[in-house]
Amino acid sequence: MERFAALGRMALTNYLMHSVVLTIVFYGYGFGLYGAIPRIWQMLFVVAMVGFQLWFSPYWLRNYRFGPVEWLWRSLTYWQRQPFHLSAPT
Repeated sequence: MERFAALGRMALTNYLMHSVVLTIVFYGYGFGLYGAIPRIWQMLFVVAMVGFQLWFSPYWLRNYRFGPVEWLWRSLTYWQRQPFHLSAPT
């Protein structure tokens, strides 16, 4: 469950990463593979992407307070640079 909690703490970063990577792979401005590979392989690619995010999110959060996009969002919301690294003073 720790991996899913980390995935949720970085939800915006993971959503944007998922969207950018998959649109580059499947849409015409990238590799344009949408109609070129069978649907099952498309779904397996998505499962692999989510698996990567389940691995990456806890790894990232061991060193940083937030995901990079969450940090940017908080900094813009409060109009003040938020601490990013775990060792940074609060």
